[in-house]
Amino acid sequence: MASWESIMGDDDDFGEIGAELDLVGGMRTSEIVGGDDDEVGDEEEWGADEDLLHALSIGAARRGKHKRASAIRRVAQRIAAYRKVDPGAVAIRQRDLNKRRRFPLGFQPTTVGPGATSNIPAAPQDMFRPERLVIPSDTAFDFGVQDVKVGNTSQLVSGGEVPAAIFTEVSIDTHVHFKTAEIGNQISVSVRNKTSGGIEFSAGIIGTVVQA
Repeated sequence: MASWESIMGDDDDFGEIGAELDLVGGMRTSEIVGGDDDEVGDEEEWGADEDLLHALSIGAARRGKHKRASAIRRVAQRIAAYRKVDPGAVAIRQRDLNKRRRFPLGFQPTTVGPGATSNIPAAPQDMFRPERLVIPSDTAFDFGVQDVKVGNTSQLVSGGEVPAAIFTEVSIDTHVHFKTAEIGNQISVSVRNKTSGGIEFSAGIIGTVVQA
């Protein structure tokens, strides 16, 4: 698949006709697909049709950017040709992951029996980098953390158990940079109940989510 820059260049200035940069600037890939293509759901429909592209080419030509204008016309011609076969064909673009937000991720509250160990998973729905594990202080002193995993990779330096009290909401300097969980990865906490009675374990992780 040709890169957008190889077709259009790396200049986001598209002339004086009111084209939105969010539509035509910053693209990375361009493809013509059928109107019923299931893969469109994973990308964003590009609203420009061949008429808008022709207008863009005129704007480029007026500013003396004839190579740019010619490239835009060729894209417009491709869209027109595809639409003769499939009137629902559209041009689509794949957006980079460029939005970063801090979000919490919760673990399902789980009762852990006396002296027992439990592995408790959570499944983020976006790329997520855990940066602080929080275990409520009212139960943290009753648990030991035997492992924290992102996917199958342990995030502890060694195999030794660490006190869950390290990660309470009032702990100081407990920010971490765990491995980023890709979509489909689980984050899991393995804990041991140190008491002689069953206790409900709950926890959360604060981290950075990256989205398109």
